[in-house]
Amino acid sequence: MKKLISVLILTSVALCSCTVGNSIDEDSASVISESAADSSAAYDAASSATESSIDSTEESGKEISFSTSKGDERLGFSSVISKVESSVVAINVTGTATYYYYTYPTEGSGSGVIVSEDGYIVTNNHVVSGGDNITVFLSDGTSYPANLVASDSESDIAVLKIEAEGLVPAVMGESSTLRVGDYAIAIGNPLGEFQGSATLGIVSALNREIQVDGETRTMFQVDAAINPGNSGGGLFDSNGMLIGIVSAKTVSEEVEGLGFVLPIDNVKPVVQDLINFGYVKGRPTLGFEPVEITSMRVAQYYGLSRLGVYVNKVEEGSYAEQCGLQYKDYISSADGETVATVERLDEILNSKNVGDTLVLEIIRGDDVLDVVLVIGERVS
Repeated sequence: MKKLISVLILTSVALCSCTVGNSIDEDSASVISESAADSSAAYDAASSATESSIDSTEESGKEISFSTSKGDERLGFSSVISKVESSVVAINVTGTATYYYYTYPTEGSGSGVIVSEDGYIVTNNHVVSGGDNITVFLSDGTSYPANLVASDSESDIAVLKIEAEGLVPAVMGESSTLRVGDYAIAIGNPLGEFQGSATLGIVSALNREIQVDGETRTMFQVDAAINPGNSGGGLFDSNGMLIGIVSAKTVSEEVEGLGFVLPIDNVKPVVQDLINFGYVKGRPTLGFEPVEITSMRVAQYYGLSRLGVYVNKVEEGSYAEQCGLQYKDYISSADGETVATVERLDEILNSKNVGDTLVLEIIRGDDVLDVVLVIGERVS
């Protein structure tokens, strides 16, 4: 998951009173009484002088009439925030991780957005990935255990479900109508400690191609303060419409105000598919896992004779298996184009639709084979 450290210094002042001794002689009492009487007389005289001075000022001074308002005319976004804050939740995730032979507990936090009255919640895949137990905290502090409905690493979207009714879902906006300069309000759970925090900024740029964890995603840029724990939270426009899901922030000593958000127009169909099918429909797959060999030392270790892209693992029941593709088959070209990297093979694949064909030239030992592969649908 993708530390502002707040230090609250409390200064306390101790007030001490002491009484020394328990008795006062008569002479001392007399002196004290006289001193008190003198002090009282002096106080009365001073008070009379002050009252006289005040009366004189009131008679000769000018009365100032201050401008006031009986209504609340403060400018701001409090009404917008109060309308949407109940739709944003805090998420806590616990699990375990293993390092060699040592297993240790893990804990992370993030944010999420309620999208249905009956408990469906959208967050980032990286917020819940690897977690065993997920807890959702509503804005009123109520907590619920959550089940992971489905997740998609490519879009960094996950859907959770809690057993609750009558929740306040976010109202969906249209990210396609966004303009640079539009107001943007981020609400989330920064640092996993400050649930319901709201920050204000503007849309800084549109259609940024951002690579995160090996995946390239189209996002828009904002300058609202984004911190760890904000991931999965909502970004709202000045009307309180949900325009995106907060996903990433550029972290550097030289960088400030670089937050990136998944456009809600891209998120909605992913959420719908994850709820209905458990995966995102229409994603093409080769039916095998390609691997790129870039070192002759590695190639020789696996008994390979050349650098480039090989078939690593063929999925059971896939078209690739039906076509007879095998482990260690060398892919020399796809649709007549030389393939030197897995990245280029993926680009060719992503230009296809499910059901299209792809002609692969395969080198297996001394044989050169043409394999006509039918593009399948990825279901995970």
